[in-house]
Amino acid sequence: MVAFSLSVMLLLLLLWRGLQLSQDREIESLRHMQAVRAQSMDALLQREAERLLSVRNVAQHLLQIQATAPGALDADLRATLAHRDQPVWPVRAHDAAAVYGVSAAVLRGLDGFARNEARLAADVIVARSLSHLLSAAPEGSGIRRRIAYVSRNGVLTAYPSIPQQEVVPAVQRLAAAPYFRDSLPSHNPGRRVQWRIAPATVEREQVSLFLSVPVYAEGDFRGVAMLELPQRSLDDQLSSAPFHQASSYLVDREGRLVGATTRNVRAGETMQAALSGRWPAATLDAVFHADAGLLDGAGGASGSELMFRQLRQGGLALVDEIPVNRLWLAGAARLSGVIGAGAAALGILLCATLAVVHSLFRHYLARGEALRTLAETDALTGLANRRVFAARFAAEQRPIAVVMLDIDHFKSINDRWGHASGDVVLRAVADALRGGARKDDLPARLGGEEFAVLLPNTGVGDAAAVAEHLRQRLEALRCEPAPDAGSSEPIRFTASFGVAGIAPGNGGNLDALLMAADRRLYEAKANGRNQVVAR
Repeated sequence: MVAFSLSVMLLLLLLWRGLQLSQDREIESLRHMQAVRAQSMDALLQREAERLLSVRNVAQHLLQIQATAPGALDADLRATLAHRDQPVWPVRAHDAAAVYGVSAAVLRGLDGFARNEARLAADVIVARSLSHLLSAAPEGSGIRRRIAYVSRNGVLTAYPSIPQQEVVPAVQRLAAAPYFRDSLPSHNPGRRVQWRIAPATVEREQVSLFLSVPVYAEGDFRGVAMLELPQRSLDDQLSSAPFHQASSYLVDREGRLVGATTRNVRAGETMQAALSGRWPAATLDAVFHADAGLLDGAGGASGSELMFRQLRQGGLALVDEIPVNRLWLAGAARLSGVIGAGAAALGILLCATLAVVHSLFRHYLARGEALRTLAETDALTGLANRRVFAARFAAEQRPIAVVMLDIDHFKSINDRWGHASGDVVLRAVADALRGGARKDDLPARLGGEEFAVLLPNTGVGDAAAVAEHLRQRLEALRCEPAPDAGSSEPIRFTASFGVAGIAPGNGGNLDALLMAADRRLYEAKANGRNQVVAR
């Protein structure tokens, strides 16, 4: 009886220890998943910042052209400028985002705005040209954004467009908005991209994340380019936390919320308020004192733990509130088999328990290894990596085709413009593949300047047509060099393509298919590059 009691006590101790180790493993799983989500959020913010900088660069280039070689005013522009003293005067922009100007009377007293008649025509021409660029911005991945440019002369274009009756209030709000004032010369002498949480432009009771950057020409401040990411777009990114009903928040260094999975964020709401006072303010301050960490609420009444990780972009942090009871329940669920085995075979209680716990520990170690390899995207381009590519190939039905492409003379691009500009080209290729591939196709980066697209249910002929479309798309690209580039000339490049496929009824393997596509890729290079070889 004593031996049996000791066995039962030992079993209970082992079960308790197993629960603790299971909880630790769940926490490690959450840490890894949070790191993956933070990387995804950083990639999103980096892409949006680059998008805004491209608008700024185009605006400055157009202003420079107007300053050095102004063109003659067309009839539409002369008719438009004849109404410049009206409170709001529309500028005709065919099939593009709406362009508006406001009168000098509206601008009077607004910080950052001033009518300059000598530059008004140039500002209208630049805004009209930018309207086409803004309206052509790809939506991509379900991201909702508003991108705008406003000149110091009060000429405004935005996409989605602002209704004419809202233009004057919008300009007045801009003059007082922190994200606009951050770009004024007195606030931003370094002319850097600024990040701000502020009330949304449409749903004023909610908040958005704003990016802004000043536009200069010949050393003079000429306007501001702005990009707004509404809370809903950020919430979509936060909602990828699948474990234990965790509540996720996106917060800035002052504790203000810009996103939450639990509800809409009100303008000015803080994380302290969102957590309903369950965590002391001094404890929450630790979120920005380390790159990542876990705040234990065991000493208080919170009943939860806070897991946080800093983002590289925007001065933001990703915070997950994890209910402790959910962690314990998850651990208990994983050990239910051990409990059942012990009840069914008390005679071998100790040996069975040790064997099962040992098996569970090996399972958790293997699961931890799997989680460390869970990042399935290429960090630079955001495309799928080879692991995802291979898994998708194995899951798809035949026929199936692969398009491989390699950037022509990529080393020359790195040598002339620098490796940072080479990265710009790689990201541009990734964006072109995402935008030019079909809905069910899977673009991926295999390494270096080599990319591939998996085309399910597609024969070689149709795949070659897709490849030709992508080739033309890349040939038409113009990439602005990185700021540290050795040359300011836009980067133009081409790519060579190889196409291979597997017919219905054939098994085939990915390595053989890639090898066939690779041979045709190098045949395209040998034949003069910038072409598609499919046979």
